[in-house]
Amino acid sequence: MTPRNSSAGRHPNSTGPTFSRHIPRFIWLLLVLAVLLVVYRCVWIDRKIRRDFDALQWELPARIYSRPVELYAGVHISPDDLVDYLQRLGYRRTAKVDRSGEYKVNGNHIALRTRGFQFWDGAEAEVYVELTFDGHHVSQVQDGKGTDLPLLRLEPVEIEQINPATGEDRMPVTLVDIPPTLIAAVVAIEDQRFYTHHGIDPIGIGRALWADIRAGGIVQGGSTLTQQLIKNLYLDKEQTLRRKIEEAVMALSLELHFSKDDILTAYFNEIFLGQDGNRAIHGFALASQYYFARPLNELRLDEMALLAGIGRGATYYNPLRYPERAVERRNVVLTRMHELGEITDKDYETAHKARLQVREKVVNRNGYPAFMQLVYDNLKREYNKDALRTKGLNIFTTLDVTMQSKMEERLDGAVARVEKSGHKNNPLEAAVVITDANTGEVRALAGGRKRGYSGFNRALHAVRPVGSLVKPAVYLTALETKNFTLASVLADQEIELKQPNGEVWRPQNYEREADGDVYFYDALQRSLNLATLDLGLKIGVDKVKATLTRLGYTGDAQPYPSLLLGAVDMSPLEVAQIYQTLASSGFRSPLRAVEAVTTADGQPLAFYSIETKQVADPAAVWLLEYALRGVFERGTAKSVTPLLRNHMPLAGKTGTTNDMRDSWFAGYGNDLVGVVWLGHDDNQETGLTGAAGALQVWANLMQAFDIEPRQVPAPESIKYDQVPVTPNHNTSQRDCSSTQSLPFLADAMPDVSISCEVNDSFFGRVIDRFKGVVK
Repeated sequence: MTPRNSSAGRHPNSTGPTFSRHIPRFIWLLLVLAVLLVVYRCVWIDRKIRRDFDALQWELPARIYSRPVELYAGVHISPDDLVDYLQRLGYRRTAKVDRSGEYKVNGNHIALRTRGFQFWDGAEAEVYVELTFDGHHVSQVQDGKGTDLPLLRLEPVEIEQINPATGEDRMPVTLVDIPPTLIAAVVAIEDQRFYTHHGIDPIGIGRALWADIRAGGIVQGGSTLTQQLIKNLYLDKEQTLRRKIEEAVMALSLELHFSKDDILTAYFNEIFLGQDGNRAIHGFALASQYYFARPLNELRLDEMALLAGIGRGATYYNPLRYPERAVERRNVVLTRMHELGEITDKDYETAHKARLQVREKVVNRNGYPAFMQLVYDNLKREYNKDALRTKGLNIFTTLDVTMQSKMEERLDGAVARVEKSGHKNNPLEAAVVITDANTGEVRALAGGRKRGYSGFNRALHAVRPVGSLVKPAVYLTALETKNFTLASVLADQEIELKQPNGEVWRPQNYEREADGDVYFYDALQRSLNLATLDLGLKIGVDKVKATLTRLGYTGDAQPYPSLLLGAVDMSPLEVAQIYQTLASSGFRSPLRAVEAVTTADGQPLAFYSIETKQVADPAAVWLLEYALRGVFERGTAKSVTPLLRNHMPLAGKTGTTNDMRDSWFAGYGNDLVGVVWLGHDDNQETGLTGAAGALQVWANLMQAFDIEPRQVPAPESIKYDQVPVTPNHNTSQRDCSSTQSLPFLADAMPDVSISCEVNDSFFGRVIDRFKGVVK
C-alpha cells in the first residue's frame, strides 16, 4: 500500500496553502508601512510647525501717511478744518474729554486728547490740550494746567498701503497690546475651553455635533482657536478627512511646542475680519481701525464684542454693510460673556443697549493716485517693489489731506464753469499742483479734473508749451544785470525776425495792438509780447534760458527768440518748481512728496531734508515780485481781485499758448504756490486765455484754501524813487507833473533823466520850466 503523501493530488505548481499562510504577513507589512508613513508624516508636520511658527513673520505692507497737522499759536487753520482732520483720524466728539481720541467743541475753543504717535523723528506722547481760535488762526495752545505749549503735532492720516501680492493687510500687535476684555470676548464665543484643551477639544466637538443633529444642519463649529489658526496659516479650504486629520495633528503639535499666549498672539494677528476692495483685513488691530477708525485700546465693550463675533462670518456680519446682523451677533457675544461671568450685569446692560458707531468719515485710502505716483517717483531710486510690499515700511509724505479734499470738491465744478459750450463733447482737462511756498513740499496734486482720477497724470506728464509763464524769467534776467529797472522804458512795437529756416516771424500782442513806450513793470503785468521781445533780445535769449535752468527748468529748449514768449514745453510740476523758487526769494528747493521713511518698528531709514540753493538775487526777485503783484491789481489777473480781495496782495502770472490750446496760471501767496493748467489731451483749442480759464480755477481753489496774503519785507538794498506816470522813450519829454513811486536797487537807481525826485525842489521845477521855454 502506497503510503499517503500529504501532497498527493496537488498540482506541482499549486501555491494555495502557501499563499494563504503569507496573507497575514503581507497585511502586517502593509500596516507597519502605513504606521511608519503616518509617524513620518507626523514627525514632518511637527518639525514644520516648530520651524515655521517659531519664525512666523507676515509680509507687511508699506503704510503711507499724510502730512501731520501742527498746532501752535498763530498757525493758519480754521476750527472746521481741524474738526475735519480729527474725524479723519477717527476722533469722537464728546461732551467731556476723558480718553485719548476724543474732542470737544465749545464756540471758538476745542479741547482734545491726542493718541500719541511714533513719528520718524521720535515719539509724540498722548497729551490733553485746549485750543483757542481767532478766526482762521489758533491764538492759544495750552495743556490741562493752563501752561502754553509751543507746538502740538497730531498723528498723521494713513492715506494708502502698498500691499503684498497676497492682498493681505494687517497691523501686528503683541499680546500686551490686546485689551484683556477683547481676549475674554474671543475665547467666550470661539473656544471656551481654550486654556484647558491641548489643541483639539473632544467635548467641544461633541457639543457642536449634538447641536448640529438637533438643528438638522451645521449651526456650531467644533474647531478650537488653535485649529482655526492652523487653517488660516497652513491649510486650504478643502473639506476632506485627510485635511481634518492633518489639522488636528498640527494643532496638537502647536500646543505641544508653543504657549497659549504665543497661539493667541498669532490668532489675533492672523484672523480674517473683512474685505476692503482688493485689501483683505487680517487681525483685530487693523479691523478696529477699519470699522471704527480707532486703535484697540480705545474700543468700548460693545465694540470689542462686535469684533469678536464677526470672525465666523466677516462678510455676513460686516457692520458697515449689515449693521443689524452685526449688532445681533454682538449681543450673542455679550450674552455669552455675561453667562461666563466675564462682565457685570451693569456692563452687560450698557453694552447691549449701545448704539452701533462705526467710522464717521471714510478714509480715502488708495484715493490719491496722482499724488502717489509722485511719491513712487521719489522712492524708486532707493526702494524696490519687494521692500515696499513686504517690509512694513512707514512712509511719511507731504500731502495735506484737508487741502487735497477741498481741491477735489471744487476742481471739476470750477473747470465746468469756464468750459466753452462748444467743447462739451471733448471735455476740458485740468492739472493742479499746490506746494508750500517756503519748503517746496507738495501739499495737493490733481492729474485730472475728476476726483480720484487714476489715468494719465497730467500734473507730472502733460508736457505742454507754457506761454507767458516764461516771462518772469526774462524780466528777472534783466533786473539781475542792473542795467534795467522797473522804470526802464521798453519798446512795445511791431518787429520782424528772420528764423533759421528763412521764414520771417512777426509776433504780435494778444490784442494785436502795439502800445509804443511802456514801463518795464507794466509790460510784465499786462503780458505784452512785443515789449518782452524788445527786452529779451537786448539781454540775450541764452541768458534767459540759463535763468530758467537756475529756477528749475530741466529741459533743453533751443535759445530761439520764440522762447521769450513761451515756446518751451514743461509739465505743471516743472512750472511749480520755477514759481516755487520765485516764492522763496530766489532760493530753489526741489519739490518733494516724501519727508521720511522708517522701518516697521519706527527706526529711521531715510530723511529727505529741505535742500536749498540760492540761484537768484533776492533783491532782484523782490522787484520782480513787485511787478507780479501788480498782475492782480491792474494786469491780466485783475478779474479775480474781487473774489480774492481779503487775500491780497498775491503774485502771479497768466499764460496762453498759440490758438489758445493751453490755459495756464501760476501764482503764490505767503503760504502756498499754485499752478493750474487747462487743455485738451488731443491739443485742440480751448477757446480760453490764461485769464479766462486757468486763473478763474486758481482763484476758486485759493479761496477755498484761504491763501495768505503775500507779505515779504523789502530788502535793505531797496530804495524808492519818483518817476513819471507816463513812460517816454525820449527822456527830454518826460512829464513829472504826475509821478509814481517805484522801488529800485540802491546801486541801480533810475537815471537822472528819468527820475522825478529832483523835481520836488524849487530848482528842479525851474529847470523843467526852462526846458519847456527852450522847446
